[in-house]
Amino acid sequence: MSLPEVSIRRPVTTLMVYLGVILFGVISLELLSRELFPPINYPQLSIVTPYENAAPEEIETLITKPIEEAVGGISGLREVTSTSKEGLSVVVAEFAWNQNMDFASLAVREKIDLIKERLPRDAAEPVVIKFNPFDLPVLSVSISSAERTPVQLREIARRWFKDEIEKIQGVASASLSGGAEEQILVDVDQAKLRGAGLSIVEVSEALGAANLNYPGGTIKESFYEYLVRTLGEFKHIHEVGQIPVKRESLRGESEGLESLAAEREPSNRLVLLKDIADVRRGMKDRTSFSRHNFTDNVTIAIQKQAQASTVAVTKAVKRKLKELRETLPKDIRIDIVSDQSKAINNALDGVRDAALQGGVLAYFVLVFFLMDFKNSALIITITPVTVLATFTLMYFMKISLNVISLGGIALGVGMLLDNAVVVMENVYRIRGRDSEGGLARAAVIGAQEMMAPMTASTLANVFVFLPVVFVSGIAGQLFKELAWVIVVTQIVSAVIAFTLLPMLISKSGEKNAFRQRDISAIENFYLKVLGAFTRRKGPGFLAVFLLFLAGVSVILSMDRVLLPKVEQGEFTVKVDLPVGARVDFTDQISRKVEKFVSNISYVQTVSSVVGSSKGDSTKEVVERLGAHEAQITVTMKPEYKKYAPQVVQALRQFFELSKGRQIIYPARLSYILNESAFGVTAGGDAPIVVEIKGKKLEELKAIALEVQRQIAKIDGLYGVSNSIADPFPETKVVVNKDRAAYYKLSVVNIAQAANIAMKGVTASKFKEEGREIDIRVQLKKTDRDALRKISGLVIHSPLDVDVPLGDFVRIVRGRGPSEIKRVGQERTVQVFAKVYKKELRTAIEEAQQRLALVKMPAGYDARIAGESREIKESFRNLLFALGLSVILIYMVMAAQFESLWQPLIIMFCLPLSLIGVSVSLFLFHTPVSVVVILGIILLGGIVVNNGIILIDTINQLRGQGVGLEDAVMQAGKSRLRPILMTAFSSAAGAVPLAFATGEGAIQAPLGVTAIGGILVATFLTLVVIPAIYLGVEKLATSLRA
Repeated sequence: MSLPEVSIRRPVTTLMVYLGVILFGVISLELLSRELFPPINYPQLSIVTPYENAAPEEIETLITKPIEEAVGGISGLREVTSTSKEGLSVVVAEFAWNQNMDFASLAVREKIDLIKERLPRDAAEPVVIKFNPFDLPVLSVSISSAERTPVQLREIARRWFKDEIEKIQGVASASLSGGAEEQILVDVDQAKLRGAGLSIVEVSEALGAANLNYPGGTIKESFYEYLVRTLGEFKHIHEVGQIPVKRESLRGESEGLESLAAEREPSNRLVLLKDIADVRRGMKDRTSFSRHNFTDNVTIAIQKQAQASTVAVTKAVKRKLKELRETLPKDIRIDIVSDQSKAINNALDGVRDAALQGGVLAYFVLVFFLMDFKNSALIITITPVTVLATFTLMYFMKISLNVISLGGIALGVGMLLDNAVVVMENVYRIRGRDSEGGLARAAVIGAQEMMAPMTASTLANVFVFLPVVFVSGIAGQLFKELAWVIVVTQIVSAVIAFTLLPMLISKSGEKNAFRQRDISAIENFYLKVLGAFTRRKGPGFLAVFLLFLAGVSVILSMDRVLLPKVEQGEFTVKVDLPVGARVDFTDQISRKVEKFVSNISYVQTVSSVVGSSKGDSTKEVVERLGAHEAQITVTMKPEYKKYAPQVVQALRQFFELSKGRQIIYPARLSYILNESAFGVTAGGDAPIVVEIKGKKLEELKAIALEVQRQIAKIDGLYGVSNSIADPFPETKVVVNKDRAAYYKLSVVNIAQAANIAMKGVTASKFKEEGREIDIRVQLKKTDRDALRKISGLVIHSPLDVDVPLGDFVRIVRGRGPSEIKRVGQERTVQVFAKVYKKELRTAIEEAQQRLALVKMPAGYDARIAGESREIKESFRNLLFALGLSVILIYMVMAAQFESLWQPLIIMFCLPLSLIGVSVSLFLFHTPVSVVVILGIILLGGIVVNNGIILIDTINQLRGQGVGLEDAVMQAGKSRLRPILMTAFSSAAGAVPLAFATGEGAIQAPLGVTAIGGILVATFLTLVVIPAIYLGVEKLATSLRA
């Protein structure tokens, strides 16, 4: 027995099966992880190597170059870039998209292990980390109070919030920024230090040795064995000043070594730390400031674990915050600064609403044609059952519920009805022809007749999207889940159309008539058009061909982008001061910018971070802002989201005009319009990047400035900048090695003493109330507030002589490079440009022309990189998938018709659907993107569905003895209604998606492409395919004759 016959004979079994499907679907929906986008395995690794206090050029020579050379030969490597800056080397290895990153990471680690001996001994161990552009905080929380000091506020944030939040399942870390940390300061008086005959290094060592608990073994006595512990840790802060730092030995002055001959009596006077230093509680030097809506705060950035659900984690954290609100003092204010779960829920709700609206529109399309709510409801029943079954399969396939996978369901809502419409129309057509057979018999025969062509059309839809699964690049990573979801929904809907639907039709009652709207006027008009087209094939095909050329030319002339822009109503202002600027001065400038922005009526919130605290994780070390940098995030009011680009443009113009008034001088401002999380994967914020390569930094700088000047002349570009880092102001302590050797001092001795004196060192920790407070030793401020005072720093030599630093060093002021960038193992300077109201392709072409005007010295080269490379690669991959899907579709149809030429008739209409696509893109002002290419691939399945049904009907009629021309006309007339119904229902289902907003708008081009393509392709299917079929058959007949 066939599937329709089994389902009709056993209705209870069929009903129970589908009730089980519904039950598992509801359960799976609750269990599915909710995310904004599918997981993307970005093929990039970063090798991070800290080397404290080393200059960028030293970092480049000693660390960066050896690592670049080591990883340069790894299989699958596409490009190596690096940044060398003070104390840090970051080498980025970018691989091909099809590379297994676990194996790549292992290969990189093996290569680094081979060159570890070549790296400086005092450099930290290189750390390999995977790059994930979506690894952003799932929740940012602001903690503020009008009554607390910065130290108290940070301590509350650490103790009450950070520690509690990190205990929540799924939370990876909670990082703090802003506020201030407490420390115990040991401010050493240089005069008293010298008078006591001590060095600052000895003070630091004495402090570390005094604050210890030390094991002393065991004592066995009688029945017991006792542990012996020496307890020396500080219990109270006043104990710190009581430790002895006196060194009983001969002392000499620095008049010369001959002074050692004059022996002195050993001094037995006890010198305590409080005699030479001021011990007090204080704040650590602030390296960061944080504010929310112009109020000082502490920001907690919460990261989730890799496999945890964003929505579940944020829900748990917000539940904990609610509990904490009830126990904390009333002056503590808690604000949610950013919440990814809110964006996810809004995006999913938007796509869900688009799916529901599409379903409703498709339902009314059916009602219009069928003039019957009951039969239309039977058809529409397929949609929820299919969707719930898809949720179950998504759960087992580990596909999350995100805007892409849910968008696939939304797009497929109209398409899901195709099989049901064709089956029902055929059932009632047979019922009308054979009124005595009964509705059950008609349901079996009607479904069985359609199984072969509908199976072929379903397989065609599956094979259309199957190649997308194997596409590499960002397009493949992003839309792989969309392809799987559409494949699953098509298969499930076909099975339901051949099982559940026939059973429901058979139980709908013998009196249930299949009423249809009278479309005889449309049918007559169609037959006239078809007759005219078949009689005058030459002019008809010429007109279609000219329309095709016009459509292709429109598409080729349109702008090309990797992914569509998404209005998020948010932008970031980056404040850059000259390298070396103090963080408090950067904070002053940032406050001025914040105040100006907050006065704009369209703005809802303004959050800022100035500088950053020294993070413990490698990621925090790499990403932290410098003291001269600030980042201000501006969120627009919901009703003004779309005006974010205009506000950014107005801000840019205002601050350009205000330079002369020195409101923010000498700061530079740059703007990042947050249009999607994909900016970083698609070439970053600036879509145009010019890379200039060469050896000498000064020459690279000169070329980059000329390139920047040329690029800035192009209309429609703004924010033209370069990667030339400001030179870093530095003070060099040049050691006279002969003089140092005279006192038996090494460079390490000198550097250590200078470091402790000027920068300070954490000599020990003071434990209090379950926390550790740094005990920091340094010279008091008045002894280190000027460069000339460095020379007076006393260093004790192994010869028992106190020597001023100025006796054997020279203090030199200078400026050195703050960072050195390399691309492809060559020094590189980049020039960036952003595009505003201009086609990207046109901007790139004009940039190429401007670049040709810049004279390049021998050994130097410049090229345009950025988003254009990703666009070309993604388009190439998707066009390959399109070609492969066409071949697979042909193979399915050839097997269905047992013919090699009949599939070619249907395939002829595939490229002609571009006519409709071009019209839709033009009317919706939609640029060509990878999403549009994906929509064109989707059209292939829809065009083929209608073509298969039409050709199959013609073949059936001819097999029944109907003449060629009559068979073509009858098939066209009999298939007109179901083809129009499926076309309009599919187009109607795509309409809400075309108007999607928020993050769901990334799929809007898919809906736009589907609407125009489906409608035009339907017309071509009904007219062009019969005409070609008729012409080819007549030609074949004449050749046989």
